[in-house]
Amino acid sequence: MSEILIAVDLSSQSETLISTGVELARKMNAPVTLFSVVEIGIGIGLPEAGPVFTDDIPSRISEVEGILQQYKSRYPDADIKVLVATGNAKSEILDQTHAGETAMLVVGTHGRTGLNHMLVGSTAEYIIRHARIPVLVVPYNQEEH
Repeated sequence: MSEILIAVDLSSQSETLISTGVELARKMNAPVTLFSVVEIGIGIGLPEAGPVFTDDIPSRISEVEGILQQYKSRYPDADIKVLVATGNAKSEILDQTHAGETAMLVVGTHGRTGLNHMLVGSTAEYIIRHARIPVLVVPYNQEEH
């Protein structure tokens, strides 16, 4: 069975996105990949994180993997793997989506920017326009959308 890729930015709203994606995967009897990108020179998606410099990359990757493993541990009955890439979030998410057996991509509307007036974040909007598979966009503030 093809997988569901859940792309998270590790913002405070990632739990909502992950729980939605895992529930969908359960209904589809599909495995899940929790995916995040360490963005070089921008930060790792954590609001408190600063730029990632070359010397910091291995430690940032380990930090992100650890956070994703914590999320994974909340769903012991689900078939979940963790994957971290480095680079530009938009292109890395699309590359990962198109490279394997991904049946559906799950993304959030916005996380790192926190701009309440935006309905769809720039990364999600880009992915929607360029993905060749179905994309489920989960609003982070579901009460407001």
